[in-house]
Amino acid sequence: MSALTSTFISSDSTGKHSGSVVARIVRKASLWMSAALLLCLVAPFAAAAQNPYSMIEGVSGQLLNTIRAEGQHLSSNPQRYYAAVDRVLAPVVDFDFIARGVMGNYAKKATPAQRAKFASTFRRDLVATFARGVATFGDLDVKVVNPGTAPSGNRVNVLQEVRSNEGLTKVSYTLVRNRSGQWKLINVILNGVNLGKTFRGQFAQAMQANNGNIDKVIAGWSAADKVAGNP
Repeated sequence: MSALTSTFISSDSTGKHSGSVVARIVRKASLWMSAALLLCLVAPFAAAAQNPYSMIEGVSGQLLNTIRAEGQHLSSNPQRYYAAVDRVLAPVVDFDFIARGVMGNYAKKATPAQRAKFASTFRRDLVATFARGVATFGDLDVKVVNPGTAPSGNRVNVLQEVRSNEGLTKVSYTLVRNRSGQWKLINVILNGVNLGKTFRGQFAQAMQANNGNIDKVIAGWSAADKVAGNP
């Protein structure tokens, strides 16, 4: 657990970007870009020996099919749509490890119940933000840059380019292989901005603003606000 959390936080030196830089990027590319950080991340058929490049490359069609099939319910039955998207993301994105990494040192001070509550809140909010952002986008050109064979090590960075009417988005996914041999996503770097470190910095700022009250921070957490660099 600690190894995955540490990797998530230290995946790239680009975490030095401030919230204002993230805000400029998101405003420039519109809300969908903030959501597109998860596009083509996962496949529900993730197998122990699966090539992580193929895994990321192959999921775009399924996510887009989900968006086309369920996106129409965003207004009338949003929970149905969110649940459909969550089912695609859940097999590979390790929300619990990511959430603990976002909490940083505060995770040690939190109770198990508080850590579980934040993990649940973080997952629900991030999935909903993603789902809303891509609900109207069905035509995207997505490709993995220089795909390779299954690596022998337990960590890999997969680079991807996403082209749309909004322009080009460069995404780097950090995945690690767990003890069961499955590849799990633990961080995303979007156009040079390390989202793991950004979220961690925002959590720390929220803790300071709320005088260390973890319950208040959890209750007020919003992924859309954090990615956009808003208070």
